[in-house]
Amino acid sequence: MLGRSRTDTSVISISSTSEQESIDALSVHSTPKKLRAFVSDSVVGSPSSQSQSPFKSRSLDDVSSPPVRPNLVNSNIKTYAGKSRSFLVALPPSQAATMGMDATFMDDRNAMTHESQEDDFDMRESYSELRERWGVDASEDDPRPPSPQPSPSPKRKSKTKGPPKQVEPVRLLPNGMMNDLKSITELRSKGESRRFLDEVGYLFEGLEPQGALGVRRGSALEIVTKLCDVDFARRAKAADFLGRAWEVLRQAGAGNGDKIMDSILAFYAALVARDPTDLLDLAAKSDFTSTLHRMLACLEHANDPLWMASTEAAASELRAAGISRSEATLLANLQRLVRKKAGLFDDGAIISNRLLISQALVVVAPSAHALAHLASLLRSLTAEISLLPARLAAYTSGLSLFPPQGPLSYKETPSLLHLDNCLRLLDSCLLGSWSISSEESTTQTQKLNELRCENFSRAVLSLCVICDTIFRDKELDDNRVIASRCIESALRVLINLTHDDTLWCQSVLAEDLALPSIMRIVVSAQRQRRMYEKCVAAEQVSSDDADNAARCLDRLCLALGLLTNLVQATPDARHTIGGTLLDFDCPGQRRCLRECTCPSRSSALACLAQVYVHYLTSSNELDAVVRGHMAVLFGLLMQRAPTNQHALLAALPGDTNRKKLGTLVQHAQDFTLFYVALTRKMAEAHARGGDVEEDEDEEQSVHPSARSIFRDSKGEAVAKSVIAFLQSLSGDCA
Repeated sequence: MLGRSRTDTSVISISSTSEQESIDALSVHSTPKKLRAFVSDSVVGSPSSQSQSPFKSRSLDDVSSPPVRPNLVNSNIKTYAGKSRSFLVALPPSQAATMGMDATFMDDRNAMTHESQEDDFDMRESYSELRERWGVDASEDDPRPPSPQPSPSPKRKSKTKGPPKQVEPVRLLPNGMMNDLKSITELRSKGESRRFLDEVGYLFEGLEPQGALGVRRGSALEIVTKLCDVDFARRAKAADFLGRAWEVLRQAGAGNGDKIMDSILAFYAALVARDPTDLLDLAAKSDFTSTLHRMLACLEHANDPLWMASTEAAASELRAAGISRSEATLLANLQRLVRKKAGLFDDGAIISNRLLISQALVVVAPSAHALAHLASLLRSLTAEISLLPARLAAYTSGLSLFPPQGPLSYKETPSLLHLDNCLRLLDSCLLGSWSISSEESTTQTQKLNELRCENFSRAVLSLCVICDTIFRDKELDDNRVIASRCIESALRVLINLTHDDTLWCQSVLAEDLALPSIMRIVVSAQRQRRMYEKCVAAEQVSSDDADNAARCLDRLCLALGLLTNLVQATPDARHTIGGTLLDFDCPGQRRCLRECTCPSRSSALACLAQVYVHYLTSSNELDAVVRGHMAVLFGLLMQRAPTNQHALLAALPGDTNRKKLGTLVQHAQDFTLFYVALTRKMAEAHARGGDVEEDEDEEQSVHPSARSIFRDSKGEAVAKSVIAFLQSLSGDCA
């Protein structure tokens, strides 16, 4: 700056005066006192401070010859752009005359300055101007896209004459249709997704198939570690990272037998399953479902890597499973990552590959499953549930319900979380939600028959007893939530299997646990619901207690539905129920698991009547459904069973048997009307694929397939036959 300001002052100083004293004075005042010592000799123009430069000693007469600009190549003057750059501003001739400068000198000076300024005028458009011209900031979803405008040229005036063109007014959309949020398309156009993919590109490079196995494992582990972060998962979703990562993982060898890569792939699937929308897109575009089913078919307790790492299996067991010491370390770190950072399960859950796979499969749309996937599901389900009868026998003998964690206990420990997922998948298959054609239904029936021959009924009933035991044992409170889910899933599966199927009903009734366990579920669910209702009345209930009360009602209805299926399909079941003894207030001790041994036990019919009495005076709509269902069940139990008739009529409230039967008829009729209306709406919704209008007069618009579903249920016919029987029995009592 000092060199540049000194040069400008020397040019102006030659026209101010011809006297040497004035020049010296000007030179002195042009430089501040504090900075005078730092002015270089080259800038002043003399080798010493006392000698005068030839340029400053020129008289006013010599100014007519234009000065020659000094050569800046060998000079010490610091400039910003070389010798072609000048910060001098072109002066008009009129202003130059007032300053006493020669016109020729000013013309040369202005020409030199004009060349430098033309370089500034010929600059390219700025970045903001280019963004505006190409519409980078304009979203494709913007309802008011800007009209394209020509690129403005700086310092250039338009030569067109006439009135300016009228700008077309912007059309505004009505209220509620303007959205200021950034769309995914706009985020992509701004490059955020591109930058995100560039940031994680090194992960994909580390997963190249020809790379070392250790590098591929490390890159895959880093992907699932980053996906545990919610913000990273959100950005990955916006950048279409999830589908690309699945393809790269599969190409790197995940899902092909390597224990570490397979475990990471199962964990990745469970992470994506946190959002069903993401999983729906991934399952539709890749081999997601088939790969997970194939991996599930090969897993069991003895070769599940994460299961063995979570249960602290012995080193010899790990070596027998083909897991080296370094791989055991990686698996231990991975299972801690799943438990503590992913947020998928509780801290006390035992992590396994089977659990991660079933956790993802249960979120997949049921239509994505096919008949070929049923074999892998049944194999994993039976391998897990077959451990329960032995655990129930151990608990009855005084041992713990679940074996203590140790080096050899991993083979005997069941996973309730994995059982619940498998039962839910089987339930969706039995409901007909899988993509199974009518030609494949025969194969499906064969597989289910094989399942019945493998004592599947005993294992499911053992699961129900174990879950009911968890509700009663305070030492097992940590498993109460998953036990509630498991018992509901098990009851749903049994209801679907025994619905209008005599073979399955006989298979269930052949087990000693069947009727005592079902009756215990009915009674315990009723007792727990009454306890929660008292808390609600006293205004001491929390949100969790309210949810528990609703779950108790669900268990009660499911157990009554299973009991109805057994009585309806098997005539001998009504006599078996009449001979079952149970104490309504049984605490559920170990000796009462298979059959109640309490001294105050009574008939199961009396216990059912006691449950029915509780709902007689209730005005709740759900309670009305329960008492109507129980009225139909009582009618089925009394048909062709005089002993049951006397026992039930003696236990029901009322002055005479005629009034008691009249109450049953009224409740059964109300339930039949409700059942018919509900079934019709379900059939219409199935036919139309969505919700149905509440117009009940549109029976002609029902699809034929929906009408067949409604007619094949046989529920209306059974209910009407029970009502007719009760009415005839009431007439006989007159």
